[in-house]
Amino acid sequence: MVEFSELTVDAPERLQLAQWYHAEWGQDAGLSLEQELQRLNRAQDAEGFPHLIAAFDGGQVVGAVQLKRREMQAFPQYEHWLGSVFVADSHRGRGLAGTLVEQAAAQAARMGVSDLYLQTEALDGGLYARLGWTPLQEADNRSDRVLVMVRRISA
Repeated sequence: MVEFSELTVDAPERLQLAQWYHAEWGQDAGLSLEQELQRLNRAQDAEGFPHLIAAFDGGQVVGAVQLKRREMQAFPQYEHWLGSVFVADSHRGRGLAGTLVEQAAAQAARMGVSDLYLQTEALDGGLYARLGWTPLQEADNRSDRVLVMVRRISA
């Protein structure tokens, strides 16, 4: 059974997540593994951002999601972002990514977030469209074309 918890800054699983993030996105962005780990280990601000939620199966980390502030410089008006949704190959195809997104949305609501934004390379919205996120606009992020989406969390 998969369980979810926040990862503390000193959690050893952060290295595994940094390795996954680096292989998936970081190396294409020109980041070293050390830089990826530094990004992952940023201290939380007074409101708890960034916030890292991990999924565990049998004590092993199998996925993660983050709540961040102002992830895209092109959109400074959008404060709270969902990002870094990742599921290990061994656990893909089981709905875990959607569950991680819902865990993060619930946490964002507890943190008082009203609107949560994300960027996806799936220009049709992919998973996020199926989960009820609303497309806002396409944009360029580094060398990728992405779709920026929003979800109202609380009034």
